[in-house]
Amino acid sequence: MNLPQAASAVLAVLGVAGAGLGLVGQAGGLRASANSFVRGGSGMEAHNSPTVAADPRQPSTMAVANRLDAPELGCAVSISTSGGASWAPLEPTPGLAAVNCFWPRVAYLPDGTLLVLYTSLGGPNVLPLSAWLQRYEGGRAAGPPLQVAGDLAFYARMAVDGPRVWLSWVQAGPATADNALGLVPGVNPVMVARSADGGRTFSAPVQVSENDRRVIQPTLVVAPGGNRVVVGALDLNDDLPNYEAGHDGQTPPDPRLRWRVVAWTSEDGGATFGAPAVVADDLAVPQLIIADLGPTPGFAVDGRTGRIYATWDAGRGDARNVHLAWSEDGGRVWSEPVVVGPTGRSQVLPAVAVAPDGRVDVLFYDRSRDREDILQEAVLATSADGGRTFRWKAVSDGATDSRVGLGAQQGVPLQGDHLALLSRQDDVLAFWADTGRGSRIEPVMDLAVAQVEVAGGGGRRPAFVAVGVALLLAAAALFAVSRRP
Repeated sequence: MNLPQAASAVLAVLGVAGAGLGLVGQAGGLRASANSFVRGGSGMEAHNSPTVAADPRQPSTMAVANRLDAPELGCAVSISTSGGASWAPLEPTPGLAAVNCFWPRVAYLPDGTLLVLYTSLGGPNVLPLSAWLQRYEGGRAAGPPLQVAGDLAFYARMAVDGPRVWLSWVQAGPATADNALGLVPGVNPVMVARSADGGRTFSAPVQVSENDRRVIQPTLVVAPGGNRVVVGALDLNDDLPNYEAGHDGQTPPDPRLRWRVVAWTSEDGGATFGAPAVVADDLAVPQLIIADLGPTPGFAVDGRTGRIYATWDAGRGDARNVHLAWSEDGGRVWSEPVVVGPTGRSQVLPAVAVAPDGRVDVLFYDRSRDREDILQEAVLATSADGGRTFRWKAVSDGATDSRVGLGAQQGVPLQGDHLALLSRQDDVLAFWADTGRGSRIEPVMDLAVAQVEVAGGGGRRPAFVAVGVALLLAAAALFAVSRRP
């Protein structure tokens, strides 16, 4: 090898190293604490699907609500006054304790009032009887719960901006009462109701979605000022087997079926909504689901700019990845999706939040370290450039079995329908369901939490990639010159 060829080899090595360093998301700057439990650690309960909110007057005070899948369907609410270092159960009101509470959500008003939204279950098929909103002041119930939606109100969700409160749900038609696990095709629209007095009274609900759209898990976000309201949801489209829960739990989804992620925007505070926008289209059905417990696309808004983010997972088998897109115009037009984390195995159930400085955080389950695509870790990905590039880190102390969960014996194990994270200026609190004490027979889940310190930095670095490519081109040119006679 002559001198020019040796030099070209060195340049090529440096180019590959530089490009590789720029393309790989870096976990440096993310430091996770040892895991602790908000709920669980003993007993046989299955805690999952958390939602979290912090008191704006005292950010060290926060509430977490979660779904309970075993030993019976239910819910739990926990309070921390130590910034998430320790948790205590919130004593339920008589009304909350008397029902089979499900799908709980929490939010704080500016004056520190805690709102707990929940759904009562009952009947022969254990379906929603009604949705209720309970106010707590100083840790005590402030009056009786208020009924905010009637029978068959699925997936009740909540958003708050100042004293105004918005609720959303899917109002199933009466025929769904005869279906234990799914929705009956027909008119099952997304509805939204508004309150201007902190949730004491609500307007008549307005219909958001079209009559023929098969949507589940609607999520509300409100831009600063409260005039722009966006409702995002998962559209099962032509996937009737999952929508109706008519599958056997064993036969793989039809590869011809497709899902979508869609969003509707209101510019008048939720009084009216425009036509739907497609956030993500042509999504291969990744798994069999139980429709009323299906996965939830994540939505969040940047409180400084009003930019809206959406996250979901797409793909099948070991090519199922977490994606993120954003909208600059209130949910009408969406960017091309970005792959958030590592690839090569399944990443599922992403949740998204935005820190006060605009940092974008995404939490999801990741199976990329297991060749069998079974053991999963909770992974946090964070972006300092508006979601264009990410760095990531496993925040769970170890991997747990993805086959544990409600429906495991029927072939559709569920670890809930979403995760949760609270993004603060310099750290993130991540919440997920840890199945380490469970089995495919006993769906035990503990609600785990980790504090993740976030230092400055970025994910993939385009400058490194550019330098690496330039070095490779120079190496190729030098090698070509060296071969000339």
